[in-house]
Amino acid sequence: MRHLLLSTLAAAIGTLSLASVAHADVATVSFTKLTGLAGVQGTTIFRADLSTLSFDTIQSITLIDSNSQSGGSPGAFSGFDLDGIKLSTTLANTAAQASAAAALPGFDFSPANTLFTPGTQRNPVAAKLFGTDASGLNVDPAMATLNQFDSNWFTSGEVTLGDGGKISFNLTAPISTAGLYLYIGEVGGSLGENVSGTLIVSSQPVPEPEALALLVGGLGLLPFLSRKRRQDRREA
Repeated sequence: MRHLLLSTLAAAIGTLSLASVAHADVATVSFTKLTGLAGVQGTTIFRADLSTLSFDTIQSITLIDSNSQSGGSPGAFSGFDLDGIKLSTTLANTAAQASAAAALPGFDFSPANTLFTPGTQRNPVAAKLFGTDASGLNVDPAMATLNQFDSNWFTSGEVTLGDGGKISFNLTAPISTAGLYLYIGEVGGSLGENVSGTLIVSSQPVPEPEALALLVGGLGLLPFLSRKRRQDRREA
């Protein structure tokens, strides 16, 4: 069964190296909405508890817009608007606490370690999604300022994923999941907007765009793969 699964994955991803996939622990993680708002104009903060993962370290984080194609603003602001992202060992229950929590090092927001796949826009369509560079294919670190919750609506401090868009962060070094929490900010919290998307964490970096496509297209297979790896360990 394990060989059949790997063969299925190989057919789905073409030239992607199976070694990087087969040796990665991957999990989808749910969010908890924190009370209150943070930032300049009211950002909602969401917490993901990574201490409950079945693996010991993480090296990449992927956020995927739900592609609901509804809510929020159209055009350059279609889809999930990410204000900031932070890893911390501090358990925060309010947005203010999360904003003030000490962040662990590990994020490199340059295009080299921030893999961005823009989603679609709702009319009227703009030249590119907000917070991206001139090409529209990379996050502009100076505009997005993802290291802090500081969005100034329609002006600075965020990046918009687009409907169905994806963003992956390869960490500069493995980070222990012991007592680890992830915090993300969704712009427009004062308008009642909530996070609507999928969070994926992995024990390995996302090496290339094809690997990100695997994470998205194979979501139905990933929980099985993770369970299978745990079963293999028990049988060893």
